[in-house]
Amino acid sequence: MLQSNEIRNKTFSQVETTARLLPPFNLSASNLARALSSSLNGTDLSFPAIQTKVAPALFLAFSTIPLVSQVSYVGLDGLVFSFYNDEDQTLAVFSNTSFSSTWYTQPVNRDTGKLYGQAISLNSMITANTSWFEKALNSTLAYSSLETGWNKAQDLLILNSVAIYGRGVIAIGFPAQMIINHFLGIDFHSGDFSLATDNGQVLVQTNLPGTQIVVYNGTVSVQLIKLTGDRENVSGNHSCRANDGKPGYFHMNIMGMKHICYCSTLEFAGVQSVYMLAFPTNGLEGMVQGNSNLVLAFLVVMFVIIVASLCIFLILILRAARREMFLCSALIKQKDSTQQAERKSMNKSLAFASASHDVRASLAAIIGLIELCHEDAPPKSELAANLVQINTCTRDLLGILNSVLDTTKIEAGKMQLEEEEFNLAQVLEDVVDMYYPIGMKKGIDVVLDPCDGSILKIHHVKGDRGKLKQILCNLLSNSVKFTSEGHISVRAIVKKTSKEKAIIASNRNGLLNCLSRLCYKNNGSFNALDDLHTVQQNPNSMEFVFEVDDTGKGISKDKQKSVFENFVQVKETALGQGGCGLGLGIVQSLVRLMGGEIKIVDKEHGERGTCFRFNIFLATREPECTDIEEHGNYMLNNSPSSDIHQHFGRLVRSPAPRSEGSQVILLLAGEERRRISKKWIENLGIKVSAVKQGKELFHVLEKIKQKLDLCQFSSSDKSASNDSNSGANDGASATKDGCDHAVPHCKKSNSRSSSNFILIVIDAGAGPFSELCPLVSNFRKDIQNSLCKVVWLDNRVMRHTNSEQEENRPTLPCDHILSKPFHGSRLYHVLGLLPEFGGAHQYKMISEAAQVVQYSIGPNASNEFTTTGVHLGTSSPPQLQKIVIHECHEESSEKPLSGKKVLVVEDNPVLSMVAVATLCKNGATVEVCENGQEAFDQVCKALRDQSKEGHSMTLPYDIILMDCEMTVMSGFEATKLIRAEEKVYGVHIPIIALTANPLTEESSKTIDDVGMDSHLTKPLLIGQLLNVIKLMECK
Repeated sequence: MLQSNEIRNKTFSQVETTARLLPPFNLSASNLARALSSSLNGTDLSFPAIQTKVAPALFLAFSTIPLVSQVSYVGLDGLVFSFYNDEDQTLAVFSNTSFSSTWYTQPVNRDTGKLYGQAISLNSMITANTSWFEKALNSTLAYSSLETGWNKAQDLLILNSVAIYGRGVIAIGFPAQMIINHFLGIDFHSGDFSLATDNGQVLVQTNLPGTQIVVYNGTVSVQLIKLTGDRENVSGNHSCRANDGKPGYFHMNIMGMKHICYCSTLEFAGVQSVYMLAFPTNGLEGMVQGNSNLVLAFLVVMFVIIVASLCIFLILILRAARREMFLCSALIKQKDSTQQAERKSMNKSLAFASASHDVRASLAAIIGLIELCHEDAPPKSELAANLVQINTCTRDLLGILNSVLDTTKIEAGKMQLEEEEFNLAQVLEDVVDMYYPIGMKKGIDVVLDPCDGSILKIHHVKGDRGKLKQILCNLLSNSVKFTSEGHISVRAIVKKTSKEKAIIASNRNGLLNCLSRLCYKNNGSFNALDDLHTVQQNPNSMEFVFEVDDTGKGISKDKQKSVFENFVQVKETALGQGGCGLGLGIVQSLVRLMGGEIKIVDKEHGERGTCFRFNIFLATREPECTDIEEHGNYMLNNSPSSDIHQHFGRLVRSPAPRSEGSQVILLLAGEERRRISKKWIENLGIKVSAVKQGKELFHVLEKIKQKLDLCQFSSSDKSASNDSNSGANDGASATKDGCDHAVPHCKKSNSRSSSNFILIVIDAGAGPFSELCPLVSNFRKDIQNSLCKVVWLDNRVMRHTNSEQEENRPTLPCDHILSKPFHGSRLYHVLGLLPEFGGAHQYKMISEAAQVVQYSIGPNASNEFTTTGVHLGTSSPPQLQKIVIHECHEESSEKPLSGKKVLVVEDNPVLSMVAVATLCKNGATVEVCENGQEAFDQVCKALRDQSKEGHSMTLPYDIILMDCEMTVMSGFEATKLIRAEEKVYGVHIPIIALTANPLTEESSKTIDDVGMDSHLTKPLLIGQLLNVIKLMECK
C-alpha cells in the first residue's frame, strides 16, 4: 500500500512539474502589445495605418517567436489583421472595413512579410461579442484561453490576448497539441489521464471504455455512454479544488470494475485547467503486489545465492589458505635448496677455477717433461714415437679442458672479444695449412677457395683473431674427423653491410638494449650485445661469410639443429670418433658473440657431406698509401707470405696490362683443388689447362709444341718478307709475334706482345716420378725459343713414408720446388712468375724474395727442413735456371741464453724443474724461488748486495719468470713490491708472467697494471721465450 501511494504521489508530481516547465507564452503577447502601444502612442488606427505600422510588427513576432502558429490584431472597430500557418504556407487574413462580415485572406512572403497573389474573401471568424475578446479587452493583464485556430484544420490553440489602450487586442496562438504531447509522455503506471480547461474544453479525453469526462467550473464528473446514446453520470460531480493542497479523490464503478479517481486543478501556459487520474482499485495495488512478490522471490534467490557464494568462498579461502601454507612451506624449502645450490655452485666454480689452474699446470708440466724427454730420445726410435703420441694425447686433453672452460665462460656471459688488427687472408691460410697434413694422412685434400677474390681485396681487419681461428679450427677439426675420403673446402667472401641493415640495427638498438637488460642479469652478456650493435653500426664494418664444406658422412635433417647444443653428438656420425660434444656449441656461441649466425647449408640432391656457413662482422682497415708505396712490389719484402695478399689484392682490383701468350698447365691430383685453381686463374684472364694424370699432360704438351712450331714457321715467313728495318729487330722479337691472348697460336697480325710464356705446375703425387720427369725434360728441350717455367709441388707430409724412394730420385727438371698445399700465398707466388703479374722479367727480385721452406733432395737427403733459394740469372729467357740447395745439418754450438741470469718463481716443483732444465740447456744461469715472498726477498737482497759493491745500476737478474698464482704471495703482489723497490735503486728488471690459464682481458690488464713486461703460457717453450726477449730488447 505504501508503495502504491508513493507511485501515485510520484505521478502527481510529474504532472505538476511538466505544467511548470511549459514556457510562459503570455509574456510574448504582453511584450508585443507593449511595443505596439509605445510606437502608436494612442493614435487612431485606420486600415492603412494597420498595414504600415501594425502588420510589420505582427510579422516580426510571427517570424521570431518559437512555436507560434498565429499572430492577430483585432480592433473594436472590426478592423482585423492576422498572420497564421496553414499546412506549409503562411497566410494573412484581414478585414479592411469596420464591422464588416467579409474578411479576406492572401498568401504572404515568408522572407519579407509582403502579401502577394489575389485576395480571397471569406466570412468573418470573430465578432466583438466573442468571449475571449471581451475578457482580454477588459483585462489589465494577458488573458489565456483554449481557442480554435483559423487554419483549415482548425487546430486548438493556446491563445494569449492583451489589450492595446482599450481600442484593440493583440493575440498570439500556440499549438495545444504540443502541450498535450508533454503530458502524454508521462508514465501513469496503468492509470488513465484526462485533461480539460476550467470552462469544460477537453484537451485529453479519458480512455476508460464507454466513458467521457465532463468538467465545469472546477468540478469533474464521469459519464457512461450507453448503446442507445444516453449518458449516465456514474461518478457524480466532484470538486477538484482541495483545501489541504492534496488532490481530491472519489470511487466509481465502470462495467463492474472499481476505480479510484484523483482530480486536481492545474495551470499551464496561463490556462486554468483540471486533470483527473483514474486507477483500477486492484490494478496499482495488484501491480505493486505482483512486483512485491517478484521482488521477494528475487530477494530470496539472491539471499540463497549470497549464502551459497559465501559458503563456497569460505571453502575456497580455506583451501587457498591450506594451499598457501603448503606453498609457503615448499617455497621455504625451495629457497633453502636454491641458496644451498647457489652456495654449491659458487663453491664449485671456485673449486673448478682452482682445479682448472692445477690441471693446466699439471698438463703443462707433463708437456714440458715430454718435450725434454723427446729431445733426449733417439730419432726415429719407438720411444720418440711414443713420446710424440703422448704429447698429442696430452694436448688433446688440454683442448678438452679449454672447451669446458670456454663453455663455462660463455654460459656465465664472461666471454669477451679481444680486438686487434690482423690479416684475415693469412689467418685463413694458416688454419687450412694446419689441417692439411692431418687431412693428407687420411687421404683427404683440405683446400682454400678464395671464391670471388674479395677476401684478398679486403683482408686488413680488426677483430678477435683468436676466436675466429678457434671457430675455423673447430669446424675443420670436425670435418677432418668425420670425413674419410674426398675433400674439405674452406671458402670466404666479403659483403658490404647494407644501409637497410644498419638502419634496422640502429632502430632496433633501443629495444634490444631494454630487452637485454631484462633478459641478461650479468653485465657480460649486456656488454656483448652492446659490442654486437656497435660492430654492426660501424660504417667501416664488413660482413664476412665463411663456409667449411666436406664430403664426409653428413648430418641428417632432423639432427641439424641439435648439433649446436652443448654435449650433443650425432650417434650415426660420432660413433668411434670420440669427443665431448662441445665444439659446435662453442662455435655457435662465438659466432653470435661476433655478431653473426651459423647454420648448416642444404646440399644438392646426391651430394655427400656437410656444409657449415657462418658470418661475422669485422671492422676493415684500408692500407695507407705509404704502405703501398713501400711495398709496391711484394717480391721486395723479406716476408713475402705476409704481404703477398695485399699485393695480389691490388692486382685483382686494378690488374696491370696483360701480355699475350701466357698459359698455365696444372697437373694436380685432387679434383676439387684442380677445379678451384683452374677457376681462380681463369678469372684473372689466364689460359689454363688442368689435367689429372701424366697421360693427359703428355697430350696437352704435344698440342702446345705443335702450335709453337706453327707460330715460329709463320713468324719466319713474315720476317723474310719484311724490309731491312724490320730485320734489325733481335731474334727474341720473332717469338713475340702472332700469339693469342691465352693459347700460344699464330695470329695474322704482327703484334708486339711479349714472348710466349708457359708455366707448368706438377703435383708430385699426380703420377709416377719416372714418367713425369722425362716428359717435362723433353718438352723443355723442344721449346727452346719460348720461356717455360716448371714448378714442382712436393709433398712434405708423405715424404716420411717414402723416404727410401726419395733417395733414389734423379734430379728434378724444374725451376722451383714448392711445398704443398698449393693455395693461398703459394698459389700467388707461382702466379707472380707470369708476365701478367711482373714475372719472367724480374728474376732478380724473385730470387731474392721467393724462398720457401723445403725438404732437401738428393742421395744425402734427410728429414731436416732446408731453405731452397731460387737463383735466376739475367741471361736470355729460354735458358734453364739452376736450383741451389742450402743444407744445414749441424746445430749452432752457441746457446741463445748464454750469460743470462734468470730467476724462476714457481710453486709447482715439476714445472719449476722443467723450466730450469729448459733454461740450463740453452745456457742460462738459473735461481729458483717457490713463492712471491721469497722472490721479493731474493731480489731485495740482490739489489742491496750490488749496491754495497758499488754496482747499483747493474741488474741482479736479466729476466724474472714469475708465476701469477702462488700460495703465500701471488706473482702480482710480488711484482708490485719489486717495482716499488726498484725505484729506490733506479733499475728495472724484466719480469715475464707465467700463466697456466689462457690470458684474458682482465688478467692482461692486471699484468700491465702491476708492471710486468710480458707474459708466457705454461709450459715454458724456449722459442716463445726468445721471441719475447727480442721484443723487449727492441723496446
